[in-house]
Amino acid sequence: MRRVTNSKLAVPIVILILLVMVILALVISWRDSSEVAGGEPGMSSPGRVTGTSAPGLAPLSVWVRPATTDPAQYAIAFGRTIWTYDSAVHTYAQWQAAVSSFADSMEAPDSAVVARSMLPYDSQWEELKAHRARATVRDVTARTTPVLEALARDPRAPEGWHGFVVSGAQLSVVDGASTTTERHLTVSVICRPQCSFWSASNELPQ
Repeated sequence: MRRVTNSKLAVPIVILILLVMVILALVISWRDSSEVAGGEPGMSSPGRVTGTSAPGLAPLSVWVRPATTDPAQYAIAFGRTIWTYDSAVHTYAQWQAAVSSFADSMEAPDSAVVARSMLPYDSQWEELKAHRARATVRDVTARTTPVLEALARDPRAPEGWHGFVVSGAQLSVVDGASTTTERHLTVSVICRPQCSFWSASNELPQ
């Protein structure tokens, strides 16, 4: 993606590119549009706000949608959810439901589909399950970029829109062997004032 310049055409071009990325994620990465999971009160952990989670998602405590007005914390919680799993403890459907619970925006009805597209394919999940794979993530951060700042300032952007590059170090264990991988994705949220997932992409803005 090209850097944003001071040209009047720069911001519309960036918005168009991001829209195309979301459409491609919808068409290529996901074909099964299940309903958005509902929420129920969740448990809070030290330093975290109380959140909500889809029913039956007790297996992983980090799968909690925070009830917060802080867009960065919301984006970080989403990153933790898609990068943390344990194939011996939960099902793929539970993971999908947890991710879907982040996306309840009435203005973006397809946001849950986009959120779930950040997960592995179902066939990849079966491979992970066969090897009793699991993963945790640490040092999760959310930062902005000139491109995302320009999008947030654009008058055509939805009210309360915020964009972040979320990063973290994922520790995966497959057949007992551990590997660490740096993970990144671009996440946008809407806060009015409570935050909700808007969109995401594995492509990073420049």
